Amino acid sequence: MSKLTKVFSMVMGVAMCFATVTLATGCGEKIPEGTTRVRFTYEADMNINPTFYEMIRRYNDTQGKTDNVYVSADMVQGAGNMRATYEGQCESSVVMLSDEVFKDIAIDGLFLDLTEYAERDQFDFSGMPTGLLNSARMTIGKKGEKTYTGEGQNLQAMPFGIDPFVLYINRQNFENWGINFISVAENELDAYNEEHGTHYMPHGYAEYAEGNAPATGLTLSENLAGEQVYKVFNNRISTNWEEFRYLAKCFTRSYRADSPTPNGFVTGWWFPFGWSVGGDCIGWDGEKYNFTLMDETPNYLATKEVTVNGKTYSAGDLITYEDKVNADGIAGIDGLFELPSQREAVTEFLRYSLNRDYAVDGSGTEGYQIMPSNFALRLGNFTNNTVSMVCEQYSEQYYDMTSSNIRDKYDYAPVWQYRQYQGGSTYQKNGSSGFENEYLKVIGNEYADRKFTGALEYENGTPIVGASAVQGKGMYLVIPKNSDPAKYEAAWKFISWATGEEVQKIMTKAFVPVRQTVAENEFLEFDSKYNLWAVAHTAMNFDIGDWSYFQNGEWVTDWSGDFNDQLRKGNQTIGDFLRYNESKASSACANTNIVIKGRR
Repeated sequence: MSKLTKVFSMVMGVAMCFATVTLATGCGEKIPEGTTRVRFTYEADMNINPTFYEMIRRYNDTQGKTDNVYVSADMVQGAGNMRATYEGQCESSVVMLSDEVFKDIAIDGLFLDLTEYAERDQFDFSGMPTGLLNSARMTIGKKGEKTYTGEGQNLQAMPFGIDPFVLYINRQNFENWGINFISVAENELDAYNEEHGTHYMPHGYAEYAEGNAPATGLTLSENLAGEQVYKVFNNRISTNWEEFRYLAKCFTRSYRADSPTPNGFVTGWWFPFGWSVGGDCIGWDGEKYNFTLMDETPNYLATKEVTVNGKTYSAGDLITYEDKVNADGIAGIDGLFELPSQREAVTEFLRYSLNRDYAVDGSGTEGYQIMPSNFALRLGNFTNNTVSMVCEQYSEQYYDMTSSNIRDKYDYAPVWQYRQYQGGSTYQKNGSSGFENEYLKVIGNEYADRKFTGALEYENGTPIVGASAVQGKGMYLVIPKNSDPAKYEAAWKFISWATGEEVQKIMTKAFVPVRQTVAENEFLEFDSKYNLWAVAHTAMNFDIGDWSYFQNGEWVTDWSGDFNDQLRKGNQTIGDFLRYNESKASSACANTNIVIKGRR
């Protein structure tokens, strides 16, 4: 188990209130007279523990003296029954846990509500990712009433760290195929081009015609279609769907005989596809949740200020499920651009692992066959050079990867995103059809008498770009309600300090900080060898996965088995999957006692 996997484990830091192991700062402590001692319990390993100790020592030596609070560290190796832990008398006044178990415990009122503390101190939440902060909010319903979570609800925990899923690339494989790298954020690209006399376009991956080099000194090489081009990968801009599947195709041996990897890519999750266009596997219709994993209604992007179902949206916003299904004549509302449905997004995801002779949902949806059949072995597929790209948690791989056989070969990049370019991104070679004949348009070449410029599509001055969204896991600091009430105030003082900017700078060695300014500065300095900008950018656009929507992940496991073992492997069609799973999944959603406010 890697450095931070334990930190985010479902058994993380909970049985701790009874069965804890006090280490270092807890042994032979000399607590100043008149000082309140607070026990802080967390889980870590030998790599991450020094960072926690550094943080705790800093507090005890500085702010703790002002607060008259002394913190003792309890590092837990293993944990027991989480619910039993919190239901009993808890010796720990501050506990760290992950979003995987948060709602299941919070819904029973076992955490101290921190709302009044934060409001009293006018706590500054600025710079915290909206998805993470909202996931820590819950207003517990009285008997027979719904519990509301998310936007505007009570604060049951304080966000403490982020473990986002990020795109890993085998940089050596990319460079060996002649791909040139640049690192320029999209909002800085125009200024960069003007300063350097270049003409890079806003793409995650692009190919430029031989006579249309975007800069001097670039490597010229043959692309998959047999043309001499300049291949450019910008590791600070997301690829769009077409660019990403083309890259995966380029590193799949059945499409390119000299590919260094048998397959191009592997992942286990559909989230970046569906979320990017505003879809999800649940949808609140105003009265209940529906199972919307295969929802066929289009999604919509606001291209100017527009009102839908009584709610005002700004340009660039995605319309929520509730508003799109309740708005009369939504297809005719001026200022909305139609995006792919959730079903189309999930179908795109499914095609990666399916064989080319299998259509998951009828003709025209045949598989791409660019992902290994053993897609559950994500890290292994990447480190053993079976794939050139993988989407996986930052924590689960970072410390394993730096000691692996490819530690000098890999890097990070932003996860793919829905992005639409003028004239489309791909063409069919020689008028053929099928994915095997699909190629990326080359900037500077003509297609059907139209020159491809690589410019983004705009409407009403708004780029047709979906959300930059990816799942992850958040960790929180909580005060167990069953801990000593006399220490509540002291525990809050430590928590509010631990989630501030200065302390988050210390914790960059352990996880992605929850403060944007720290993520975009000190975190990047943690290891300059890698493109941590992509990790930080991803973390700031993070949201919890479906396993954390409700009390626990059971509602997901009821259908995820068929999704991963049958549908993704071509043993079921989408129609089969829905016949077997839609009704029970919809019932599970509709019967939940939790309503998530402010979710897509």
